[in-house]
Amino acid sequence: MAEKIYVVETITSGAEGYPYDEILSMGVCEVDLEGGEYDLVYDKVIGVEPKHLGKDKLDYAESKGFETPLLYGGIPLGDAVREFRELVRGGEATSYDIRQEFSKYLTNQPWDVNFITTILPSIMAHQPVSLKCKRPEQEPDIIVKAYRRTFCDDPAQVGKRRGAAELAKMASEMAIGLCARGKYRSEPQPE
Repeated sequence: MAEKIYVVETITSGAEGYPYDEILSMGVCEVDLEGGEYDLVYDKVIGVEPKHLGKDKLDYAESKGFETPLLYGGIPLGDAVREFRELVRGGEATSYDIRQEFSKYLTNQPWDVNFITTILPSIMAHQPVSLKCKRPEQEPDIIVKAYRRTFCDDPAQVGKRRGAAELAKMASEMAIGLCARGKYRSEPQPE
């Protein structure tokens, strides 16, 4: 049976985390580690009035790859929370740096996936020191750096885009590569 996990990446409004900042967009890939394939299964922007965020938060999000005009077409927060929780319910989830995604946001209200999904080790935990985040908020920039160093081509076909969906695709490619080399598994493998 294929081993599938969810790789979750977000773009947020700041570096502090809940309750000071919020998720603005989320990308989730369902990854078949053994088969070496993934599908982008969730790509949403949360509908927030930009003026309520303020210039500093918008500037922060844009520096991480977010496109502010997308906020106008976003879905209500309650819908996003419900859809995401249902998607990962009973499954296993990770991100490049779980401190950023899960510790700062997804294990807190309103997302709170505690007891809903199993949180796996960070993908970056199995990367060289030069490709690890010193601070959780560095995650989007480090994902791009690690992806470009790991792959000569662009297997995720993200080009220069850096939104949450693209970050999830890049992190998924790295998880698959690590698994193929025996360096990342959701459960211990026999020797």
